[in-house]
Amino acid sequence: MAYQVFARKYRPQTFAEIVGQEPVVRTLTNALRLGRIAQAYLFVGPRGTGKTSTARILAKALEAAKGPTADFDPKEDICREIAEGNCLDVLEIDGASNNGVDHVRDLRDNVRYTPAKGRYKIYIIDEVHMLTGAAFNALLKTLEEPPAHVKFIFATTEVHKLPTTILSRCQRFDLHRIPEPLIRAHLAHICDLEKVKAEPGALDAIARYAEGGLRDAESALDQAISFYGDRVSEADVLTLFGLTGFTPVAALGRALAQGDVGAVLKSARELAAAGKDLGKLSQDLLGFFRNLVIYQVSPTALEGDISTQEKEVLAEVSGQISRSAALGILEELSRLESRLRYALAKDVVFEVALIQMSQLKEKVSLESILETLGGAPASPGKVIGSASPISPAPSVAAPASTAPAEAKPSPSPVATPAASASAAVSTSAAQKAWAGAVEAFAQGRPMEADTIRAVQFHACKADQIEVMLPTALEKKLFFLRSPRNLELLENSLTEQLGTKLRLVFLLGDGRNAPAAATSPGTAPSPAVPGKPTPPPPNMSQEAFLNDPIIQNALKIFEAKIVPSANR
Repeated sequence: MAYQVFARKYRPQTFAEIVGQEPVVRTLTNALRLGRIAQAYLFVGPRGTGKTSTARILAKALEAAKGPTADFDPKEDICREIAEGNCLDVLEIDGASNNGVDHVRDLRDNVRYTPAKGRYKIYIIDEVHMLTGAAFNALLKTLEEPPAHVKFIFATTEVHKLPTTILSRCQRFDLHRIPEPLIRAHLAHICDLEKVKAEPGALDAIARYAEGGLRDAESALDQAISFYGDRVSEADVLTLFGLTGFTPVAALGRALAQGDVGAVLKSARELAAAGKDLGKLSQDLLGFFRNLVIYQVSPTALEGDISTQEKEVLAEVSGQISRSAALGILEELSRLESRLRYALAKDVVFEVALIQMSQLKEKVSLESILETLGGAPASPGKVIGSASPISPAPSVAAPASTAPAEAKPSPSPVATPAASASAAVSTSAAQKAWAGAVEAFAQGRPMEADTIRAVQFHACKADQIEVMLPTALEKKLFFLRSPRNLELLENSLTEQLGTKLRLVFLLGDGRNAPAAATSPGTAPSPAVPGKPTPPPPNMSQEAFLNDPIIQNALKIFEAKIVPSANR
């Protein structure tokens, strides 16, 4: 018998042999059992997912001796003829080469003839989207009301090219990409039948390489066996197809998570020098950070999808990068894949993108910078944030003709009704309200649930609730003090307590009550979170340089003031 490639030799012959398309198989088998057989079926999906194979199996089920039935014998004469493409009553038409209106007219004229041997006359049109507009129009009436002995089965990879008039006349079935574990198990089954010893890592690499297409995976395994014989190792597969194993990808992902630019460039150049496909490498990195983000949200969500080694690596790397930074890298990698597809200097584009991604860990938002500039410098043991603006002090009008006077201490703020009402709030009630606010915040922002739950209640005073932020989470201060998050926390406290209180964050280790940021006897100046008051335009140069906001800006941006060339 002539040699057959794996993609043909192990093509499924029954519904039970179809891999990874359980919803489609279940719907078709139930329809056959109940006798609910439509006049036209449309199978949609990426390459190698089983569209044509499912169409042939459905034809066998309709033409079987005891049919229509899903439990047919694939060794029946008519089933074997359908599998080999020799059945007179099952016509497979290539839509790419028979796409004209004349071909459809011939088909329309032939549907009137009864089947020669089987129960139905079945037309399987592959790549049906290649038909012309006139051909589709010529097919419409026959497709909607064909003779009782005629069935149509269409298959396409580009369903968006089909007219809606065709779609509305068909029962549509979407075949999805096949999961890697199912592809891996199917390849292992083929290796057992072929008496081939393949390393698990080799099958994993082929499954990743196939990108959900079973035919691609079978062809790759066939090629690897032809090249290396009856023993296929992971290194052989990686070399043959220019792929990258999990260990190098994990090393590169770990360097990105740590922000180590030197290690990132070294790993990337070593992989490029080894002949690795940069497009495939970016896809592997995308998969690594996708799993990392899912692991950070829910470590049990990947059970069964990854190996123990991968889980250990994810557990290690998840503690080295925040979720927001990992999501940022994930977004950059998704854009990098399309850029590499059309880039001329792929290695340059790849390295520049990696350098940018390695710096995401240290980046802060503009909102965070403005909040830092608007408040006092954060230091352990000092008040570092307030949720609501303080009541402004009564202003004193100055004569318009007088020169700007020296800054005078502002009078103490006037007590507001909210402040007076809050004096009756007990510590236990405030502590309970904070616990409720934490849970409400965690439900609304589940990715930051761990952060907010680490903030502990500290004290309740006349007009404010103080909470303690651990020193280790100081970088999360900017996120917690953003206007949206502060509003969410404060509104939750107000709903539970029935009165408006300011929320003050304290930075410290929780052993000693931190001191206030303001000096004794000086009331805090009016401020709005996120909107710092700029220095007055007529400030002297010395006062400008000593202004706290300017000092904070110089510190954050590591900048220095240089004389203007125009002065």
